[in-house]
Amino acid sequence: MLALVLVVISVWLRPSPQDLTLRFHPFVGNKPLVLNTQSYKNPGGNGEFSIRDFQLFISNIRLSFPAKSLTEQESYHLVRFDGNKAFDQIVIPKIEISNLKQLTFGVGIDPKANGSLMFSGDLDPNSRMAWNWQVGYKFLLLEGTLTIDNSQLPLVYHIGFDESYTELNFDIPNKIMTTKGVINFKVDLLRLFQKTHPASKELIKIESPISVEYIDMSEMPHVKFYPKDVKALAEGFHDFISLM
Repeated sequence: MLALVLVVISVWLRPSPQDLTLRFHPFVGNKPLVLNTQSYKNPGGNGEFSIRDFQLFISNIRLSFPAKSLTEQESYHLVRFDGNKAFDQIVIPKIEISNLKQLTFGVGIDPKANGSLMFSGDLDPNSRMAWNWQVGYKFLLLEGTLTIDNSQLPLVYHIGFDESYTELNFDIPNKIMTTKGVINFKVDLLRLFQKTHPASKELIKIESPISVEYIDMSEMPHVKFYPKDVKALAEGFHDFISLM
């Protein structure tokens, strides 16, 4: 009888499964990104830019708990910052999220999936985010306009290639988790244009302040297939997403 009571209590105390929501908020530095109508200073030079389209792939989500880990199946999500919402989100349904200690995901598409024609998650080889089966997918798409002295220059940044795939790990403090199971992330597109990325170059150990330099958008308005330019922006994948 006692054993039965203990089992009932154990089941009763077990946390109920609930949705886990990963909510991504786009920013330009400390300012929320507003598409089309808001202008921002060129981080590395003259003029102001506006953004009309910003989207990226988040993949291979893994949740780590004290005694186990969970990996989402078909974990390929296209995060799009468009429409009327100030954020986009990924919902992982019906899991036990108590005691979540670490969250891991990739920016972009892992090499195996990037070289495949399979349909999995949000992957679609016929979509706008796909180049071709030889090159794979665009991991990040950022498009807009740079205005200098009333002259407009199109901005087109399509970042891909297997070597750009970046895995990020986030330790999840208990206070981060809300009662609704929402984890908020800041996505700072300015970090893509930093010439020095402390997280990727291990400069965070330096005690003196780091002088941050930025890429002049007018000198690099288009990035697609040139590996050196792609690498310069993809290095920002290491630290352009952070917990809010």
